[in-house]
Amino acid sequence: MNPTTSPLPDRSSFLKTWRLAASLLVFLCTAFTTAAWADPPGRVGRLGDMNGQVWFFSPDAGEWVSAVRNRPLTDGDRVSTDDGARAEVRIGSSTVRLDSGTELEVLRIDDDHISLQLHSGSIATRLRSGESAREFELRTGEGRFTTPRAGRYRFDRADEASHVTVLSGSALFEGPGSALTVNTGQRAEFWLENNAAQYSITDPVRDAFASWSADQDRRDDRSASARYVSPEMTGAEDLDRYGRWEQEPEYGAVWIPRAVPVDWAPYRAGHWAWVSPWGWTWIDDQPWGFAPFHYGRWVTVRDRWCWVPGTYVRRPVYAPALVGWVGGPHLSVSISIGNTAPAVGWFPLAPREVYVPAYRVSPTYVRQVNVTQVTNITNITTIVNNPQQAVVNVDYRNRHLPHAVTVVPQTVMVNRQPVGPAVLPWHHDRAIAGPVTLPANLQPQQQQVVAAPPVPAPKVDETRRRHGFSPDGQRPAITAAAGQAPVTAANLAPQSGINIPLPPNRANAQGAQGARGADAEQRGRFERGPDRGRRDGRDDGRVQTLPAQAGKPALAMPTTQPGQQPADLARQQEAQRQQQEAAMRAEQQRVMEGKRQQDAQRQQQDAQRAQEAQRQQQEAAMRTEQQRLMEGKRQQDAQRQQQEALRAQEAQRQQEASMRAEQQRQMEARRQQEAQRQQQEAAARAEQQRQAEVRRQHELQQEQRGRAVPPPPQAQQQAQPQPQAAKPQPQEQKPAKPEPGQNAQERQQAKEEREREQRGHQRGERRENNN
Repeated sequence: MNPTTSPLPDRSSFLKTWRLAASLLVFLCTAFTTAAWADPPGRVGRLGDMNGQVWFFSPDAGEWVSAVRNRPLTDGDRVSTDDGARAEVRIGSSTVRLDSGTELEVLRIDDDHISLQLHSGSIATRLRSGESAREFELRTGEGRFTTPRAGRYRFDRADEASHVTVLSGSALFEGPGSALTVNTGQRAEFWLENNAAQYSITDPVRDAFASWSADQDRRDDRSASARYVSPEMTGAEDLDRYGRWEQEPEYGAVWIPRAVPVDWAPYRAGHWAWVSPWGWTWIDDQPWGFAPFHYGRWVTVRDRWCWVPGTYVRRPVYAPALVGWVGGPHLSVSISIGNTAPAVGWFPLAPREVYVPAYRVSPTYVRQVNVTQVTNITNITTIVNNPQQAVVNVDYRNRHLPHAVTVVPQTVMVNRQPVGPAVLPWHHDRAIAGPVTLPANLQPQQQQVVAAPPVPAPKVDETRRRHGFSPDGQRPAITAAAGQAPVTAANLAPQSGINIPLPPNRANAQGAQGARGADAEQRGRFERGPDRGRRDGRDDGRVQTLPAQAGKPALAMPTTQPGQQPADLARQQEAQRQQQEAAMRAEQQRVMEGKRQQDAQRQQQDAQRAQEAQRQQQEAAMRTEQQRLMEGKRQQDAQRQQQEALRAQEAQRQQEASMRAEQQRQMEARRQQEAQRQQQEAAARAEQQRQAEVRRQHELQQEQRGRAVPPPPQAQQQAQPQPQAAKPQPQEQKPAKPEPGQNAQERQQAKEEREREQRGHQRGERRENNN
């Protein structure tokens, strides 16, 4: 029997099947990885200058609280101002200023979009670059405003109407089925009637808010920090007012704050707040305390804290706090006798140290957030997958500096309390803060640096759960029409999924206004503002509109002519609707074409900026090298001058030593001469005394001889024996007795002679001394 054989499958179909399966697997892995590595935005807003009572609503807190300066703004946050209050919001190089009685909501801020919602009040916006202008979008209850060009704009909303004033640039309004461009020097008012947009053109408003906004813009134009950091760095506008820039050979441009306390250290004067999706975020108390604490690094130069922004980047990536964490389950502080509490500590990162995020990120985010300080990160995989392993063996520079590490009880961080009053002493060599309780089998160094703060995230309480939070604490998503999607009545009000209470000022005003509204309704009328009254009066007749520009439909409601049939009216409305749709399609095509051109221009500008940044980096490197060479030359000159000064000092010292030796020799010679003279004088005096004594004795002898009586001759003869043969004795000649007065005269002459000799001897000594 022949063996049976089954046909083999076709090889090509087999390979196709495997390729399809492999492609599907790669797609699923990529989708899973992208979902797992949803990076946080690289750009945020910032609450800046504030005057009066300003309120802030964050979905993380779930209630309106008094706003604080340097608070980061992200999706879902709201800002409201009371009467007489004003506030300023910074988003990179863009500025949004709020007038009194204004409520503004952040719909979306990320790397590609700035979407805001104006609920009421007035805002003034300055968009400095074309890129930021194209990314900007403002929504109201009547439509959407976009800005194709950089410029200065003002938006108002009151009495169910929206206003836009174009001070420079141009603005595009999009309403349900209609669009209109507002040019420089125009002010347009928009409102809805039967789900169709109406508009009118008026003159710009010149009030106190407009003057204040113009003054603030002129102040920003004088900023000099743009030479060192990108204008897209949020918060950089305050650096010039509160510090100065210097050049350091090792770090390049550094910024030094003014008027800080002696014991001041970064990340110490402020508090921590939980901001999704980053987590624990530092909010500094200093008026300039935003950019230096969310970008760059800190270092001490000549016992001064200096902020190092690093390499110039067109749009740096925001970070919640560029610190290294100290803590863990075994770090505790003594709060009373016998009681301990968990502690947490941190220190600022130094230049060229890698920032390890405590939140989930991708390798691309790790590179971008560190690109200004570190360009070659070798352990990105470890940072992403095992952050603790990435920091355990790193020798951080600022951790060893005195007063650089800040340690507080964990309750201070959890309760958002000020850090400064609660700081505890820190000993970096033992990893303790005050009295510390550690198990005997645990080495202190094992828990010095951790990748994330050992402080849990805030719990989702009942209030935040009512506002739409998930059980794990994630913010509810905000849904809105994205990009250039047509605006309809359904998507005018984005649904955030958050039940937002009214601000305190509007809640109080609404209560009072509700009572007035009930009284007015009983009288059969309603209160209206002046703008609403003018619109109602104008709407009674035919609406007069500006002629539609090329590709832009007129925003006017059709009116019924006398005697016109409903069928004719329906056909007219249908024809007008078709015209509007055709105009809208043409406008959308024009906008898309303009966007493509803008994208091409932006890419070209990005390339030019990259080249310019590279050129600036090269120039900075050359300047740094020149400064280094000049510094080396200055040091050499200083050393040479110092050596010459030392040689001159040595020569002078030797000359002085020789002069002192010569003086000592002369003094010794004079002392010897004086001693010889004294010896001679002593010898002369002794000789004089001896001679005087001899003369005195001689005189005494003479006197004694003169007074002596010779014995009688007989007695002499009897007493003397008779010599037998005596030799003849020579007769002794007696000296003649001096005459009276002769000895006194001789003595006087001898005395005068001695005095003359003594005076001559003294004159000789003086001549020798003078020589």
